[in-house]
Amino acid sequence: MSTKKIAGIKHVFFDLDHTLWDFEKNSETVIEQLLVTYDVERQYGITAETFIKKYKKINHKLWHLYSHKKITKEELRNTRFTKTLEKLGAKNKELGMLLEKEYISKSPYQTHLLEGTSEILDYLKPKYELHILSNGFKEVQRIKLHESGIKKYFTHVFISEEMGVQKPDREIFDIAKAQAKVDASQCIMIGDNFVNDIEGALKADWKAVYYTSRKKRIKIANLYQIKSLLELKELL
Repeated sequence: MSTKKIAGIKHVFFDLDHTLWDFEKNSETVIEQLLVTYDVERQYGITAETFIKKYKKINHKLWHLYSHKKITKEELRNTRFTKTLEKLGAKNKELGMLLEKEYISKSPYQTHLLEGTSEILDYLKPKYELHILSNGFKEVQRIKLHESGIKKYFTHVFISEEMGVQKPDREIFDIAKAQAKVDASQCIMIGDNFVNDIEGALKADWKAVYYTSRKKRIKIANLYQIKSLLELKELL
């Protein structure tokens, strides 16, 4: 990886889930607790491992549909746990809705961050204006930032639901840029989702850092790639 610093950057925008906040670990922790609380394995013979594996697939598919405006927020939330149970042979809508309600109330209070998060934010904060640009839901994203102790690092928190437009739509990047009072040439987006974070930023004439475990590098102008958050020290 080149150690040449990226020139001209003044504002650094981070995605939240899967980039700073450890969505997978936090989500699994809550689901495991709920399955014990509601005795799902004893009642239905479904282990936490089996449930979580199926839930992830269903949740990912529903989020994809939501991001393409094919389902609503309510449809996503009202079906993912119920569908998981149903697919595993436990048709129980009441339990599914109860798991959803409990999951939403507990998950944003989980505090696991991805490795290197606090260290890299401490490193970047004196050098740049830092912001969050997230497609998550408004009532949980701000709680995550507060409870995990990283809210203090960010000047602005931009949440798609509050802004009425989602990544990768160029408009959300333009709105964020305007509110931060900065030129596109001075902005860089860091995220794990290639379509939402990277393609969206590049189309808005920003630079972008793709946070991914993939080994093969993608060669596109103004695109950088990291496997660890701490690699940002070499770029910024």
